[in-house]
Amino acid sequence: MFNKKYSWIFIVIIAFVLIPLLYSCNKKNKSVVAEIGDEKIYLYEFENAFAKNTQYPDSLKYKTIEEKKDFLNVLIAFRLKAKDARERGMLNLPDIQQDIKDFQKNIHIFLVDKKVVLPAIKKLYDRKKYEVRASHILITLPVGATEADSIKAYQKADQVIKRLESGEDFAVVAREMSDDGSVVKNNGDLYYFTGGNTVPEFEDAVYELSVGQITKKPVRTMFGLHIIKLTDKKKRLDAIRASHILIQDTRDSAGAIVDSMATLKKAEDILNQLRNNGDFNKLAIENSQDPGSAAKGGDLGFFQRRRMEQTFDSVAFSLKPGETSGLVRTPFGWHIIKVTEVRELPEFEKMYEVLKAEFKRSEAYKKDYAKYIADVRKDYKFEINSAGFELFKSKLDSTQTFGTINFDTLFTPQDRENVIASFSGGSIKIGDVIAFLKSNPMFSGNAALYKAVMNVIDESSNPVLLNYVAFKEKIDKSDEYVEQLTEYENGLLKFKVEQEEIQSKIKITEDDMRKYYQENSSKYSYTDPNSNEQKIKNYDDVKGEISNELQQKKFAELDKIYIENLKQKYQIKIYDSVLEKAFKE
Repeated sequence: MFNKKYSWIFIVIIAFVLIPLLYSCNKKNKSVVAEIGDEKIYLYEFENAFAKNTQYPDSLKYKTIEEKKDFLNVLIAFRLKAKDARERGMLNLPDIQQDIKDFQKNIHIFLVDKKVVLPAIKKLYDRKKYEVRASHILITLPVGATEADSIKAYQKADQVIKRLESGEDFAVVAREMSDDGSVVKNNGDLYYFTGGNTVPEFEDAVYELSVGQITKKPVRTMFGLHIIKLTDKKKRLDAIRASHILIQDTRDSAGAIVDSMATLKKAEDILNQLRNNGDFNKLAIENSQDPGSAAKGGDLGFFQRRRMEQTFDSVAFSLKPGETSGLVRTPFGWHIIKVTEVRELPEFEKMYEVLKAEFKRSEAYKKDYAKYIADVRKDYKFEINSAGFELFKSKLDSTQTFGTINFDTLFTPQDRENVIASFSGGSIKIGDVIAFLKSNPMFSGNAALYKAVMNVIDESSNPVLLNYVAFKEKIDKSDEYVEQLTEYENGLLKFKVEQEEIQSKIKITEDDMRKYYQENSSKYSYTDPNSNEQKIKNYDDVKGEISNELQQKKFAELDKIYIENLKQKYQIKIYDSVLEKAFKE
């Protein structure tokens, strides 16, 4: 059922994938769901934590109040331990402080999210409100083409535009002039798509057009030159849910269709039964030949535009909930389609994490990020220090890869203090570049040639420069950063206090393990493959397993006592009426 017949360009450049919606911290419902002493747990914090700890976030709206209470109790236990550890002053322990400093080294991620990602995904979301249909004519022009080839390609594109402006039919010109191999089947039609589905240059051009309009200049992408016509634009549904009944063609051993009239007649008979108030679910179970959906009454679940064969897709998205189609012919056979539900595009806040993840995988992100870095470097007068660069480069063997170079023997402590790049407000030393290479294996396979060395300096300099900018712009005071830092601190504190209050008190002796083995020997039985007799594993073979089991059991016992003591120390309040509202909006 999945479409495999679209333009080769679209198969390559399509970027959108179906991802379940996450509950984003950007929509902050500050209703209090629980209190731990003077500390509050807000509903949005509960929803975010639950979403991060479930495999299927889209199922959260179906959680029962009992399931919500169970997770809330887990969250309360987590917060209790962190609160206790904070009040003991554990946040000031040297190892925790070092971990926090390491976290702060990544503050540039929050800066990039604010300056690059957020503006882009707001634009992406606005585009996703609509779906567009476009046709194109492709003039092949590879990246790095010669000047002569470029001139030839642009001249051909100009000819195409002039013919279209003179009134020639787009499909006719496309079949004659386009280098897209699929044009013989689709006349250049790319069908419906939305924001994030194509390379940025193509998408930008399409969304700037009015319906019926053709680009006045060729649009350059990695595939070549495009002349684009926008043929439709309309409000978009996020997804539809549909059921279908499939009657497949009968084929012979060579794959040729036989007795197509009998197949058609069967499909028509089923359609007539539906039109006479037949039950779709029952008829699908009894007649549909789609093994994946027949037993479910033909239900295909939710799917988005372009996920199905185009003819099927076109009909399905034209139906309203409760409507049933006529007979629909596809390469799979005859279909009768019923749309049962539609899903509107969720609010921006609920799509934030999905849009963010989608954008960061795209070519558009790489382009926008590179431009932002270039702008920051210009604003902060970033430059390579020639003396530091030459020192660094001179000690490297260009026949070796970065992963095989022993930096500890090549560079003295004094060498590492040499500045290799600087900017207004800071600098990057050779030691910073070496530390970057040791912690980032992405360059380990690259030979230490000039271009690779420059790339390494660039990549190691960017976080240092952006971190400086982030603190200057007070990103460390932003709500998102403070919340994530606090959550990170809480995780460190929980681990530390558990070590002190629980792990340090667990003592498993040899006698404990032997006694457990004797009392639970049946747990370690197995069937001997040679004699087919039931035997018990030797103690030494399961000693490690027993030790783990006893430690887990003891941990659970001590953990329960510790949590009960903390509940005595800090008053707990749970607001069931607020908890009930979780994932409802």
